[in-house]
Amino acid sequence: MPRSDETRAAWLEALAEMEAVAGASGDGTFVPPRTLARPVADLGPLPAELADRAREVQRAQKSAIERVLEARRSVSKHLAALRSVPPARETDRAVYLDATG
Repeated sequence: MPRSDETRAAWLEALAEMEAVAGASGDGTFVPPRTLARPVADLGPLPAELADRAREVQRAQKSAIERVLEARRSVSKHLAALRSVPPARETDRAVYLDATG
């Protein structure tokens, strides 16, 4: 296979994986990156015909990052609310009084 075909195939694989990872980040599904562990330099130059798709992947990644940051803010608020609840007291005395029996 000529080098340009190898480069294109490598970019198609990397873009597909980046799309999957960016798309899954909002639904709680973990998609472990495989291709992305390889440095981008190994992919060769981005073929011109894939530039629009690469821009779409970049937009999807930015959106995924925003979703993760919003989830982080939400979790932080929940943790702050939980921390505001006083801890249960350890005591040897009864906590409830049976007034009817």
